[in-house]
Amino acid sequence: MKLPRGRLLDALVAAALLLAALAAFRPILGHGFVFDDFALIVENPGIRGLDAARLRWMFLSTYLTTYMPLGWAAFASVFSLAGLDPAAYHAANIAAHWLVCVALFAAARRLFRLAGNPKPEIPAFAAALLFCVHPFQVNTVAWAIELPDMLSTACFLIAVTVYLGGTGRARLAAVFGLYAVSLLFRWRSLSLPLVLVALDYWPLRRLRARPGDPMDQARVGVWAEKVPFLLLAVAAASITRLAKSRELYEASFAPVAAARALWLYPGALLWPRDYLAVYGLQGGWSHPWPPSWVVIGLTLLSAAALWLLRRRRPALLLAGVFYAAAVLPPALGAQDGMVYVYLAYGYLGCVAFFVLAGAAVRDGRALAAVCVLALALIAGTRREVRHWSGPVTFWSRAVALDPGFAPARGQLREALQKEEAAR
Repeated sequence: MKLPRGRLLDALVAAALLLAALAAFRPILGHGFVFDDFALIVENPGIRGLDAARLRWMFLSTYLTTYMPLGWAAFASVFSLAGLDPAAYHAANIAAHWLVCVALFAAARRLFRLAGNPKPEIPAFAAALLFCVHPFQVNTVAWAIELPDMLSTACFLIAVTVYLGGTGRARLAAVFGLYAVSLLFRWRSLSLPLVLVALDYWPLRRLRARPGDPMDQARVGVWAEKVPFLLLAVAAASITRLAKSRELYEASFAPVAAARALWLYPGALLWPRDYLAVYGLQGGWSHPWPPSWVVIGLTLLSAAALWLLRRRRPALLLAGVFYAAAVLPPALGAQDGMVYVYLAYGYLGCVAFFVLAGAAVRDGRALAAVCVLALALIAGTRREVRHWSGPVTFWSRAVALDPGFAPARGQLREALQKEEAAR
């Protein structure tokens, strides 16, 4: 039976992205656990099965400041198949990352089609391929505990794809369901309601006044349909806030830390090597930052430029909203007076930059150049992956890159002691 051309193309794209993901990340299958993997997976009795008692724990627990019932279920599913074999969790991460890349291709293709691109498959594949193999993704894919975040991101992108596919109550209900599932995997998909509004502005153009509609009833309806999403977001944020307040975290609004968070991830994309796992934004950290007034000034100027260009370049405003809404919430929390973020927090938000990069690819020649670039990025990713092989290697790298980070020195000392005791 011959596949229709559209389905054949989808199958080829999915296969190409799978090969790219394996080429970049296959070495992690031989790695062990690192950092918080031990607390959330190895030492966590709550994920050692899917019986009724553990399922109840998953939906009621805020273990280690985290509410993610479907995330715990994902870990429990891997445990049921392979116990505590690290290779199984890393394989699950590669599979989840591949699923995100496929979902990104589908969402970007629909976005480019609505934007008027006659061949939306080309820029969509370019965006998904670059996202798939960039070294920036190592801090997510090589870290076993990030499985729930990737599954949440996949649901987020599928929800965007469905939303861009048309209107109707059934579609909206499907988007809402996908949003709920994404939040149950992990709370970092909170930004979807704001992203949907941005999509309504462009490319859907549902927020523009229509002839014969002087009271803007159509626009009122667009806003009203977001109320359930907003209520769900508030509920998820409240649960997360409650979970974190039981430990050393506290809500905060630090303008300097927020501005630094916005600039951290683009810088990491442009300089794809020597990544730390955690970056200090405010407090006793040695990571160098430009003066506060420079960071805040650049942030305000960038926001003003996006607003002024909203009619001529609406895609830039959409990308800015998508990015800021995704990366700011994780940065709005302090621990012991310090504000920090993990590089993995940028996994969802940086989708916006890869879609913008894909938009510049309009023909086969440009796509060939992207494929060559992807080969170079794969080499860089494999180089970064080496530093995630085990606790000693992981913390040695952290100390080498940031000697002033005292917790890393303590963790390295502990890892060396455990390695010595195991001999």
